[in-house]
Amino acid sequence: MTTPPKLEVPEAMRDFADQSVAQARKAFDTFMDNAQSAVGKMEEGASNAQATGADLQKDAMAFAEDQVSSAFDLAQKMVRAKDAQELVELQSTYMRQQMEAMSRQTKDMGDKMTAVAKDAADSMKP
Repeated sequence: MTTPPKLEVPEAMRDFADQSVAQARKAFDTFMDNAQSAVGKMEEGASNAQATGADLQKDAMAFAEDQVSSAFDLAQKMVRAKDAQELVELQSTYMRQQMEAMSRQTKDMGDKMTAVAKDAADSMKP
């Protein structure tokens, strides 16, 4: 039996293969760096959103507390009212103040939510 001829890979082909592997490794390393950076930005954005969400929740609780306190104040004033006209005036004043407070609270919450959305969008930019 004869031995098969030795297959030799030309030096140029080995150099080309070596360069291809090096380029693929570099591309992969760049991809991983970019992926890790994106994950970091997403985590940062999520962390900021979570903190802002906690702030929004605290604000909502404070708004609710203010509204309940105002309702108790109204109730105390109403039980001391001398006549129906005073009751109507108290109720009118209360409703106007509640509408103003609700308007302010809605604007505050909207501003904060807009800021959260903007921060999230900015964190995703390269």
